[in-house]
Amino acid sequence: MALEQDIAKLIEASNDLTATVDNKIQDITATLTSSVVDAKNKVNAELGKIDQRFDSARKKQSHFRVTKNQALIPNEAGTFPHSWSGGYVKEARLLETVTTGVETDQRTPLAREFLRAINSDTKYFAGKFNIWELEYYPNRRGESAHLFAYLMYQYFRAPTLVTVAAIVKHISGVLPNGFWCEGLEANQEAKLCGRTAYYGRNNYSHCHPYVHGEGKPEDETGVIQIALPAVVTGEVPLDDWGQFAYLGDATQNAYD
Repeated sequence: MALEQDIAKLIEASNDLTATVDNKIQDITATLTSSVVDAKNKVNAELGKIDQRFDSARKKQSHFRVTKNQALIPNEAGTFPHSWSGGYVKEARLLETVTTGVETDQRTPLAREFLRAINSDTKYFAGKFNIWELEYYPNRRGESAHLFAYLMYQYFRAPTLVTVAAIVKHISGVLPNGFWCEGLEANQEAKLCGRTAYYGRNNYSHCHPYVHGEGKPEDETGVIQIALPAVVTGEVPLDDWGQFAYLGDATQNAYD
C-alpha cells in the first residue's frame, strides 16, 4: 500500500513539474515574442523615418531638362511640336492649350484629365502647355513592315541618371511602350508614364517609345494623346512630375 502511495505521489510530483515547466516555457515564449515584436516595431519605425527623410530629400533635388519644348509649342507650320522629330507618326494634331488661371469647372474634361495626372487640377499651376494627338503607324511600313516603329523623340545627352516621362492617353491601336510611354495602359484615363535610365556620362540616346506592330497592315494606325514630355536629370518620382527648366540653349525660353 505504501509503495502505491509513493508511486502516486511521484506521478503527482512529475505532473506538477511538467506543468511548471510548461508554464515557464509559455512565459519565456511570450517574453521572447513580445521582445521580437517590440524590436521589429522599433526597426520598422526607424525604417519609416529613413524613408520619409529619403523621400523629402529626393523631392528637394533640382532637376533640369536635357530636351527642348516640353510645352509642345507648334512649329511654324503648326503641324508638329518644334524641336521634336516625328519617328513613324502619320499625323500630329494640336488638340488644346491648357492655361493657368481658369476655374476648374470652366476647363474641358480633357484638360482636367491631363491635369489630374500630375495632381494639378487646380485654378493655378505652373504655366500653359499643349495637348497633342499623334496618329502613328504600327511598324516601319513597306519592305520594313517586319520592323517595329517608334514615335516622337529627341536626341539627348545623358550626363547622369535621367527620368523620361510624359502624360499620355491611349486612344486606339497597338500600345506603345518604353521611354515616355513606359507603363501606358490601353483605353484608360491619361496617366503619367515614364522611367529612369542611366547610360554612362559620355553617352546619348533618343527618347522614342516603341510600337511593336510588326507585320500589321500600315492602315492599322494607332492614336495616343500626349502632354509635357521631357528627359530630365536625376530621378524624379512619377507622382511629382511637372514643368522643368531647360538650360541648354540661350535662344530657347527655359520653360518652353
